[in-house]
Amino acid sequence: MNSDVHRLSREELEAEVLRLRERLAEQPEPGLDPSDQRRRSAAANADVLFSAVDRTSLPIILTDPNQDDDPIVYTNRAFLDLTGYDLDQVVGRNCRFLQGPNTEPGCVDEIRAALRDDRDLTVEITNHRRDGTTFVNALFVGPVFDGEGRLRYRFGSQIDVTEAHRNRQRLADSEKRHRAIFDSASEMAIIVTDTEGKVTDWNVGAERILGWSADEMGGQTVERIFTPEDQASDRAREEMAIVLRDGHARDVRWHLRKDGDRFYAVGDMTSLRGVDGTHQGFVKAMSDRTDERNIAAKQKADSEFMQGVLASSADCIKVLDLDGGLTFMSEGGMKVMEVGDFNQIKGCPWPSFWRGRGHVDALEALATAKRGGVGHFQGPADTLLGKPRWWDVQVTPIFGADGRPERILSVSRDITQQKLFEGRLADSEAHWRSLFERLSEGFIVGEVVRDTTGRITDWRYVDVNSAWGRLVGIASDSVVGRTIREVFPGIEDAWVDEFADVVETGEPVTFVRQVGTLARWYEGRAFSLGGERFGVIFLEVTERVQADARRNGLLEFGDRLRAGIDANAIAMAGSTILGRVLGVGRVGYGTVGPDGESFVVEEDWTAAGFPTLAGHYRMDDYGLYAEDLRQGRTVVIADVRDDPRTAASATTLEAVSARTLVNVPIVEKGRTVAVLYVNDGQPRSWTESEVSFIRQIAELTRQAVERRRAEERQDLLNHELSHRLKNTMAMVVSIAHQTLRSVPEREPVEAFHKRIQALASAHDLLLRKDWTSADLRTVCREVLGNAAEARRFTLDGPNVALGPSAALSASLLLHELATNAAKYGSLSGEEGEVEVQWWIDTATGEPGLVLRWREHGGPPVVAPTRRGFGSRLIRTGLVGTGEVDVTYDTDGVIAVMRAPLIEVQRS
Repeated sequence: MNSDVHRLSREELEAEVLRLRERLAEQPEPGLDPSDQRRRSAAANADVLFSAVDRTSLPIILTDPNQDDDPIVYTNRAFLDLTGYDLDQVVGRNCRFLQGPNTEPGCVDEIRAALRDDRDLTVEITNHRRDGTTFVNALFVGPVFDGEGRLRYRFGSQIDVTEAHRNRQRLADSEKRHRAIFDSASEMAIIVTDTEGKVTDWNVGAERILGWSADEMGGQTVERIFTPEDQASDRAREEMAIVLRDGHARDVRWHLRKDGDRFYAVGDMTSLRGVDGTHQGFVKAMSDRTDERNIAAKQKADSEFMQGVLASSADCIKVLDLDGGLTFMSEGGMKVMEVGDFNQIKGCPWPSFWRGRGHVDALEALATAKRGGVGHFQGPADTLLGKPRWWDVQVTPIFGADGRPERILSVSRDITQQKLFEGRLADSEAHWRSLFERLSEGFIVGEVVRDTTGRITDWRYVDVNSAWGRLVGIASDSVVGRTIREVFPGIEDAWVDEFADVVETGEPVTFVRQVGTLARWYEGRAFSLGGERFGVIFLEVTERVQADARRNGLLEFGDRLRAGIDANAIAMAGSTILGRVLGVGRVGYGTVGPDGESFVVEEDWTAAGFPTLAGHYRMDDYGLYAEDLRQGRTVVIADVRDDPRTAASATTLEAVSARTLVNVPIVEKGRTVAVLYVNDGQPRSWTESEVSFIRQIAELTRQAVERRRAEERQDLLNHELSHRLKNTMAMVVSIAHQTLRSVPEREPVEAFHKRIQALASAHDLLLRKDWTSADLRTVCREVLGNAAEARRFTLDGPNVALGPSAALSASLLLHELATNAAKYGSLSGEEGEVEVQWWIDTATGEPGLVLRWREHGGPPVVAPTRRGFGSRLIRTGLVGTGEVDVTYDTDGVIAVMRAPLIEVQRS
């Protein structure tokens, strides 16, 4: 009888019992009659069967369905070992005690149905041991009837198939991985056929290389991809025959695409085996090597790659004696360990195969198994040919009939490639982590956070580099795992929304944006990393953005100044720009009185929530830093609580939201004449660039304000001069009137009066222009408007600025021409008109002004017989040079006057 009864399966046990019966029947005891012999033989058989059942490693129980609740009436030792219960904890109980929270209700229902119907049932169910651990139980339940057909017992056997269950799961995972490899190998055509060569599967690589889709090739024979000459020689069938004979067939030849083109392929065909090892079809893997036909090394690498994808490995299974000597090694183990003849190593101490720490681990695992436990470790050991390998090892006891370890089972799995990959992965991670940490740019790996509706509302830091911490001012290791809204409460929504778009669309974005709580600007690029993750690389550009804002602020201020706003508006414009660019709460500009002590702020700019400080002050109101302002020193205080000049009055300053301040005095001729102040409600470290910007605005404000006030004073003076000149001219006219009252000829007297009035109008026009220049069109309108209705004059010409002398000359000249036209020319009637045209003439080289007076629609004119004062005045020309041509045409007078443009403008 097999001495290892403990390890017998049910079938082996039954066979052993039958053989034992036969041997007992063949050996009758002397002195016994046949009937006694049969009874003794039956009893012996029963004892042997009971002993065998009790000692087998197959857990077995019997229950009595004729008792209440169908209790267990017998169990062997293997059942107790499997479940961890003692005999008295099992006998008398229903089998339900093996059920637990992980037991499948459906399996329980199946068992109940089988018991109800008194039929056999085999089912895999999750049971619980005494210690709470679970195992997958391959349970067989069947009724036991007596000779009269009555149900006497129910038989139950259990097999722990947990490992097999796990293996099936691993197989499913492996198939899933292989499917992923199959589908992802887009550069390789992988074709699966049945045993007759008809296509059953066709990956995307095959579709890309050959042109047919999987639907088009399904059910077609693989011969379709062979050339006509190979089809004629039945090459496809030949390959399949080679596979069946040799295990695989190499294929290096021309093949056909769907469009009829040929391509040179390197491929391999292997047998597709089922789990039971039966041949189920063929797998043909091929790649397009048309352009690399002569590169043998590449072909070899591709072949090795394909074989590596399709190849499988075997575990090394060994049986050891209790001293660790090798007594058995599986065929697969011999192959992976490169053992040609097991007798070479039979009896060798198994721990001696291990090196270094692995040797110690092997001894400990062996000792654990000898104590009845399970040992496990990973370590290096060379093959018999000296090749280094890494192994995952599990060591378990093989129990004898007495329940004690009799031998040791060692199962080693080759994990060399896994270790190599882990090493390369660790090296790669270390390499990229080193680069990641050496970047001067900040880098973020983030993962979006969605609410219950799927909307992205936040994102979490998965990783950041050291530069992130330097650029943001927060320890890098303190943010991983936290969301951006946790790290920066109140952060702008754009920092979430824009990165959400990157994840949703897959499109990268660039950005320049401020983190308000940090008062820092960042420029960067965000890009998708696939799934819910994204990456961001960025730099801090606060200084650049602020410099741009300051530059644009200066340009804007210049534009505002050129718009001609008044003095108060100038100060307000500068304050507004400063407040916006610097992001502060209050900016104001005040002037210091001639006494050097009084200080007046007409108006200041304030942000929401900041009180105005407009009003009248004394310099001493500035406390300890008033002397700095008197001496023209800029006052910069980051925090009024910390600066000795303001610490005593910090509460007062904070009450008006002046926690930080910059005061820039404007000094002229050694005296402070104005102060521009900047306040904010939070401490701030002012940069030199910011202080310089404030100083620039302050100086520009002072210059513009004083220039505007000077212009206002000059305008007032001009109006006063104009008023006085008018009074003087009126007095001259009055004196002339009194003096010439007795002159009998009144026409010359009236002409004199009008000339005086024309001169007064010209002076008035010049005074309105600060006695600098007057526009020719304006001079024409002012002078001619007193002579006749505006509709009777046509003015045409470019804008030309006349100097003071030229403006006076032009006024008198136009007055004389208009007077003559009213007396004798086109203005003497109702319909006559005058055209006044001027232009810049460059025909002679130097630009010259040409003015033409042309009358029409009046009575016929004739040249005067004598020249009076008016005629002589006209012929003096625009600047007294006399360049005047007068023509007395029958339709009207035409006068053309010329003068150098430069003299007209500066005279």
